[in-house]
Amino acid sequence: SARAEDELYAKYGDKGFDSSLVDANCLTNKCSLQAKACLQDDPDCRKGLTCTAKCLGDNACITGCFARYGNPNLDNLLKCTIEDNECIKVAILEGGADAYGEEPRSPAPTV
Repeated sequence: SARAEDELYAKYGDKGFDSSLVDANCLTNKCSLQAKACLQDDPDCRKGLTCTAKCLGDNACITGCFARYGNPNLDNLLKCTIEDNECIKVAILEGGADAYGEEPRSPAPTV
């Protein structure tokens, strides 16, 4: 039977992996407790992390992964590796409104 993560990967995740975006030393030195709680002790967290990695930044795919596998261990690992220590490099936009005329374009035509 088909699984959600297989469907998400088929739709969004076949783009290749850029290892330069992950600092393995940072993961080991700064987020080892969170990584162990997720990767060794929590199968859903492990699946969620794998699912999210396969999305390669696609927000719709990532949202699906969080909906299916999200839990406190995954939240803690992502907070440590992305927000607190920047072990994983992601594009983070500054808060606030866009200037008039400089709004991001819609990825699909609006109806």
